Amino acid sequence: MSLPLYGNIDQKKILIIDSNFSLQHLLSSFFTYNNYLVESAFDGRTARKAFRKFQPDLVILEINLPDEPGFDLCHEIRSTDAFVLIVSSLKDTEQILEAFAKGADDYITKPFDLQILKAKIKALLRRQQSSIGTPASSQPLIIDNLTIDFSRRDVTLDNQKVSLTALEFDILQFLANHPNRVWDRAELIAAIWKDEYRGDERKVDIHVGRIRKKIGDLKGKIIKTIWGRGYMFELRDDDRVELTG
Repeated sequence: MSLPLYGNIDQKKILIIDSNFSLQHLLSSFFTYNNYLVESAFDGRTARKAFRKFQPDLVILEINLPDEPGFDLCHEIRSTDAFVLIVSSLKDTEQILEAFAKGADDYITKPFDLQILKAKIKALLRRQQSSIGTPASSQPLIIDNLTIDFSRRDVTLDNQKVSLTALEFDILQFLANHPNRVWDRAELIAAIWKDEYRGDERKVDIHVGRIRKKIGDLKGKIIKTIWGRGYMFELRDDDRVELTG
């Protein structure tokens, strides 16, 4: 496997992980033609090596790998800033929800249209170039031992950096920028995914659950569940502490 030595710094990098070599070649040729830098891997072991060297912006991942479940690799990749788009022949709802629970940003079933796959990837990668909404303050927001730095897109808990995915930060930022207001699933999808999302609205619950776990909000003190209505980021006057300098 040869890694590209040169390339436009604006070109996005895609890693294709699939044991079907014919599909690998098809996707690689298609996305190379569409001005992406592309690398491929056929199993979990080679995928990890390729990921470390290539440092892709996005991974196209098949669930059924020959040496390990793709779900495990998805969960591992999502500890980084790379997006994960699952491409699989599995159409069972529980499998799809498990993929989202493991950190997948999107899911498309085989067979698929290359133009639709391309559109989904463009939609995901746009999140790296823009954030959702304008921060209410350029200064970090502190709630107890949690700090949200909007300008740097960083979150710390007990002075330790919290590893949020780009999408997770977008959701957290949107809720924090619109506090003390209840947002239902459909409204959050419209605000964050815009017209780019098609699928089960329960995906929102999975992402909110992961955010809560990472920011130490397991009891829903910060992101409250308003049963039968949606989610609300509760912000009280004594919570809004801004840093200077």
